Amino acid sequence: MANTINRITGSGAASIGASRTNQQSKQDASLNTANPQSEGGDEVQITNTAAKLATLGQSLSASSPVDDARVARISQALADGSYRISAQQIATGLMQSEDALRQIGL
Repeated sequence: MANTINRITGSGAASIGASRTNQQSKQDASLNTANPQSEGGDEVQITNTAAKLATLGQSLSASSPVDDARVARISQALADGSYRISAQQIATGLMQSEDALRQIGL
């Protein structure tokens, strides 16, 4: 005889399976009574990190992706040979990015 325990069907003692099935049915009924919105519909919960990323995405999409004035300055500096690469500035920027990601939990 097949029994259902925790919504898993298998073979075993009929009285134990029936007892558990009745208990599960009562729990399911009480959950549906306590939260009628969950009946037939799905519920979505957004984590704090996801909410922060959504806000960040919205603010980034509202701004221009390219700073034309900065591109012009860098292009000119490259053309005339005055552009200098600073390993210190690159390392500092990477560390700031890492700290920002750590703060939002990534």
